[in-house]
Amino acid sequence: MKVNEIIREGADFMAYKKEGDTWTYPKGFEIETPHRSNMAVRQFLSRVGLDPDFENSGPMEINKFIGAMSKHDNDREAKMYHDEAMRFKKEYPELTHVSFV
Repeated sequence: MKVNEIIREGADFMAYKKEGDTWTYPKGFEIETPHRSNMAVRQFLSRVGLDPDFENSGPMEINKFIGAMSKHDNDREAKMYHDEAMRFKKEYPELTHVSFV
C-alpha cells in the first residue's frame, strides 16, 4: 500500500458560486494548480497575509483574493494562484468565490 492511499490529507484551489445555501461549480470544471498539503496551504496563506485556517474560513470573494495575490508579484506561488483565479473569472464568469478545499 502506498502512503498516498493511506493519507487523504491535502487541498486543491477551487472556485465556486452560491446556489441557495450550497456552494457549487459547473460540470467539467477543472483546476490547473497542483494539489497541496494542508500545511503547505496554511504556510502560503500566512505568507500572503490571508487567514491560514482555510478549513474553517470558507470561500473568499474572487476579486478580494486576486487583489491579495497582486500584492505579492515577486512570489511565484502567489502569481500561480493569481493567474488561476484570473482564468476562473475569464472562463467561468459565474464563479464568484475561491477557496482551498
